Amino acid sequence: MDMRKTKRVLISLLTLIGLGLIFSSATYAWITLSTINNIEGLSLTASSGDELQLSFDGINFSQSLPMESFINNPDGIFLYDVTSIDGVEFEAGGLRETEYAYPNEHYISFDVWFRTDRFERDVFLYNNISSEMKYDSEDQVGTYVVSRGVVWRSQYEFFNGPLVTDVVNVGDVDTYYGSEAIRISVVELVDETNPNDLRLENGLNVLIFDPSENPERGYGATFGQFSYFFRRTLIFVDLPQNIPNVSYRLSEMDPNNPYQALDNESLIASLQPTGIINEVNNREFYQGKVRINIWIEGWDADAFDAIDKDRIKIQLQFKLAQRAQN
Repeated sequence: MDMRKTKRVLISLLTLIGLGLIFSSATYAWITLSTINNIEGLSLTASSGDELQLSFDGINFSQSLPMESFINNPDGIFLYDVTSIDGVEFEAGGLRETEYAYPNEHYISFDVWFRTDRFERDVFLYNNISSEMKYDSEDQVGTYVVSRGVVWRSQYEFFNGPLVTDVVNVGDVDTYYGSEAIRISVVELVDETNPNDLRLENGLNVLIFDPSENPERGYGATFGQFSYFFRRTLIFVDLPQNIPNVSYRLSEMDPNNPYQALDNESLIASLQPTGIINEVNNREFYQGKVRINIWIEGWDADAFDAIDKDRIKIQLQFKLAQRAQN
């Protein structure tokens, strides 16, 4: 098999927004697993009245945002197994000729503005229900990443961990899930449309979220894709020494006050005053901007040939609340 051949994973991505490396290319271990993302019905919506409004340009706000304006490629968005140490900068690596990863060519990336006139002015990624969802489940309000799964027969013997007995033998057949290798980062940005946002970039929020909630099979594991790569290519590479700061859970809310966060694990934005008054209730709008990145993490233990041609659904729920006082 040509190691440079593009492999494809078809991902159906449904996104709901509501209230609610430094490595050299020689160190990249994964086999070039590229994916094509056919996005169907992608939408961004606020789920509770006008408490949180959304925008793609910082000017036109609404409760829901049609993604047709974002998806301008009729063939979908191409995704590759890339890597990021900080959720901001991405590299392709692997066995490719290029090391640079381009947004919306190798991974999904788009900006969203949030706006509210409520007293609560912090936005959280919220309510991971991935473990409760199946690919064919009815859509539910929450954050989830699920996939149909691929029935795959191994042509190599490799260690799939984490237990020493977790060995995949030649000819073994099992179901593998591309959703296990997905990462989502939400990067808070200085809002250039708001002259009152005078913050420095180095003090803003950055969240890298692994929705599998499984740190054992996270970044740079010694099994899975790392072992598979060696058995397939007989090329030994070093594991990465720098490990990204990844969250494996989302913030909890006070059961007696849904607008009060109990922790700030998935705080992604703090909305800033705009000086613009909502004429309906004479309250000032507060506003913020984030960049959302979605990718297949090449250093994830599950990012190998077994997830080829899987279908993945992703839904994100964001919630307006008051941050926890640590």
